[in-house]
Amino acid sequence: MPVRPARHYGGKPLHGSNQRQTDALAIKAYELFMATHLEPDNAEARATLIAWVQESPEHWQAFLALDQYLAEVSHVLHGDGEGRLRRN
Repeated sequence: MPVRPARHYGGKPLHGSNQRQTDALAIKAYELFMATHLEPDNAEARATLIAWVQESPEHWQAFLALDQYLAEVSHVLHGDGEGRLRRN
């Protein structure tokens, strides 16, 4: 599983212009997620996130990578994990 959403998708490292695109998708996924996190009752923010994720498989993969990363960080912060993040 990816630790850094901007670096790996599907277990394969990305390079060059693909890396810039991947970074941009990771940032967008984070921004949309944070909008829903900061305002959980904001239906427009939630609808925007859902629409973006459904727009393309790459958007869905960016969101899944962000979710995995946040889960691993949560485990480390709460002592549920190995005490450190995995590196791929």
